[in-house]
Amino acid sequence: MVKVKIYHAICLVLFLSLQHSLFLSNNSLFTYFGLNDTLNTYSHNVYLLKANNEKINDEIERIKKNKSYLEVYARENFGYIKKNETFYQIIKNEK
Repeated sequence: MVKVKIYHAICLVLFLSLQHSLFLSNNSLFTYFGLNDTLNTYSHNVYLLKANNEKINDEIERIKKNKSYLEVYARENFGYIKKNETFYQIIKNEK
């Protein structure tokens, strides 16, 4: 009878120590789920950045291959004007 109580006490101590490590330690389930969410967020950010890089690389290739595209790009983004051209800027009324 005493051996059974000692056995149950040992099992209870082992069970509680395993529960502690499962829920409250540095390698707990809560830490795992938190790190998994962080990983998913970073993976999504990496995916978005790769898509943006591909878009920029495609634009660079178009600029390298087609000089007229370079002219359009310079006009739209930097206000490029050729010699003997007159630039007109239309400002919309915000009211």
